[in-house]
Amino acid sequence: MNELQSLINQVTENATEVELKLLTEFLKGIQNKQKKEAPTYLNAIFHMNTHFEENRCVVTLPVTPLSFNSFDMPHGGVIATLTDNAMGFLVNKDLSAEGRGAVTTTMTIHYVKASTEKTLIATASYLHKGRQTLVMECTVSQSDGKKIAYATGSFFVITPHSPSK
Repeated sequence: MNELQSLINQVTENATEVELKLLTEFLKGIQNKQKKEAPTYLNAIFHMNTHFEENRCVVTLPVTPLSFNSFDMPHGGVIATLTDNAMGFLVNKDLSAEGRGAVTTTMTIHYVKASTEKTLIATASYLHKGRQTLVMECTVSQSDGKKIAYATGSFFVITPHSPSK
């Protein structure tokens, strides 16, 4: 028996129902990345869904125990990652036609309410479009429309190397 199978057996022997569901969703996420249904492993594992509307990017995140902090609510770092993804996907979509991309240089986030819903929605848009730097804003809301967080981010334009597989 290989190391992976042994580990899976050990984990599943003592797993709770929640842990078994998390493991299943984690593996489905990796499978989605393998099928190229998700742009990154991070998006795949958290089951983020990305779509574009005019000059905006909207990323949804289902709230699951994988995203929880010790109070069983979405971790601030997960919310920050959600905002960074929304802003970054928008700039990189727009720059990809030119063979360029952008990386985050700074990000500020303000958390204004604890999340109580099962879905978070990040909506990103431009504040400034320069040749070398871009400034973005992003709002995170619950599915009921209540605002959870506000963020701004600065991005530096680069010419990326070939993506890794």
